[in-house]
Amino acid sequence: MPDHATARSTRKQIAGYFEPEVARALRRLAMDRDTTQQTLLAEALNDLFVKHGMARLADETPLPRGGAALKARGSTPPNAKRT
Repeated sequence: MPDHATARSTRKQIAGYFEPEVARALRRLAMDRDTTQQTLLAEALNDLFVKHGMARLADETPLPRGGAALKARGSTPPNAKRT
């Protein structure tokens, strides 16, 4: 699995401004489904594309999460407390 920086290197960020409760709902849904907000947004974009007769273009494969990706590589996050 590619690391976080490599996984993002060929992608473009898409952003928008929404009410705080929208952000909380997305965060809560991601936690409830044990997935990432990125994956949920890709799913939503793909649904929108299909609705308008387009192909599903967004990759719904979760990107490695920072801490989990570092742990899998045997590294520690730069801000981790060392004991």
